[in-house]
Amino acid sequence: MSPERITVLSRDVPHPGVRAGRVAAFEYDIPEGRYVRPGAGRRQRAFLLLDESAQLCQPVMFKPERAGWWYVDLVDIREQEDTVHVVDHYVDFIVGPPGLPYRILDLHELGEALTSGELTPHQVAHVLAAIQTFADRHLQGKGHHGPQWPDFPPAALGPVRDIAIPRP
Repeated sequence: MSPERITVLSRDVPHPGVRAGRVAAFEYDIPEGRYVRPGAGRRQRAFLLLDESAQLCQPVMFKPERAGWWYVDLVDIREQEDTVHVVDHYVDFIVGPPGLPYRILDLHELGEALTSGELTPHQVAHVLAAIQTFADRHLQGKGHHGPQWPDFPPAALGPVRDIAIPRP
């Protein structure tokens, strides 16, 4: 399957991207004045697992000792033809090398969004299910006890991992 060009709207800002099946990738530039790891460049690539409500990247803003680590956002993804809308739903994972524990961040923000009415109970239930599904599928797996992650980084990223993304 050949990838198709798409636009990803993240924080209402359009970014060039590609989609191949149920995975997509897009890129954006880190603004001047923000820290970027030496030698990493200012261009950040992010991946979307379209059916898993997950956005993943290896942040160029991570310090050198965390180069190669992953940041995973649980997001709401809505597709409209060649446009993919992404809305952050507060909960994040930081995933280092196998053998280190992963971290789940910002659950308190999810709770605050529920109590403030910013998110409905249905939306929060979706985020909680996405957290468990992502962890089970990619990080811990049922009965998984080995030193490696079961599927992380996800093999599904393969079709868009190294593909050139046209700049606007």
